[in-house]
Amino acid sequence: MAQRIVVVSQNGERLNTLIDGLLDAGYLASGASTFADGKLLVQSESPDLVIADERLGPFNGLHLILMGRVQHPNMKAIVTSHAHDASLEKDARQLDVRCLVETTELSDWLSSIGTALERAPEAVH
Repeated sequence: MAQRIVVVSQNGERLNTLIDGLLDAGYLASGASTFADGKLLVQSESPDLVIADERLGPFNGLHLILMGRVQHPNMKAIVTSHAHDASLEKDARQLDVRCLVETTELSDWLSSIGTALERAPEAVH
């Protein structure tokens, strides 16, 4: 069965490109451009993986991931940022979330997604 991925990004062009690329790669993919819409998708879709921007209006992508894991504790996650951010990377690591500096190359996205989905869950400290 195809793995389900939810993408939440305020960048409409990246959101559409990533969703199209995921569908072409055989994933079940859906997306949202706001925190609120992303939260609804995560609650209703039972995703295997959530990809969320670091900044989602007044919220943070890690907030969305934490909320999603209440219902879906084995959900994998990637949070994206525009540049390396040591604080975000530390917080993400503590939550067993991959931190990815945004890329424009679909092949880079698919590689990171594949790695995130294959990784066994780690203990959260």
